[in-house]
Amino acid sequence: MSIKHAILALLDIDQGTGYDLMTRFNNSIGSFWSASHQQVYKELASLATEGWVEFDEVEQAGKPSKKIYRVTPAGLDELKSWLQKPVKPLKVKYPFLIKIFAGDHLSKAQLRQDIIQNSAEHRETLDAYTKLEQWILHLPEKEKKKYHLPYATMKLGMKVEQAWLEWSEEMLNDIPQERE
Repeated sequence: MSIKHAILALLDIDQGTGYDLMTRFNNSIGSFWSASHQQVYKELASLATEGWVEFDEVEQAGKPSKKIYRVTPAGLDELKSWLQKPVKPLKVKYPFLIKIFAGDHLSKAQLRQDIIQNSAEHRETLDAYTKLEQWILHLPEKEKKKYHLPYATMKLGMKVEQAWLEWSEEMLNDIPQERE
């Protein structure tokens, strides 16, 4: 998958500015696909050149104009074409796990601290998903329907975050605290 298909999928749900897309990216598919602001804006320009997105420029008082993007029929065709192709399972590269794997070379205190820090980041992500879940659950039924499958992917993300938190707790229980 490339970032262009992620952007097309996000714009298929609702139009938005590059900033809006980054916010949606981070709050939804960010758990399984990452992108920088620069990548998103560069890809939006490329998608517009391809004719897969179009935009309206909106004047803003005292600020540069903003572009509100939407997917075109050709962009939707591209997304549908990509959806028909098989995908391979993702191989996760998570440097933190290498650190744990080789953790015998760290002090128990450092190892515990790294796990606590990592756990805090997973807690923060789970909290953000929980807030988004509440927003989705309180949408009118007609609006909620278009978020059905994105919500399903977010629920998997929530389970992954919960599993990380459970594993972190197990690890902290297994690693004795060093006495000062």
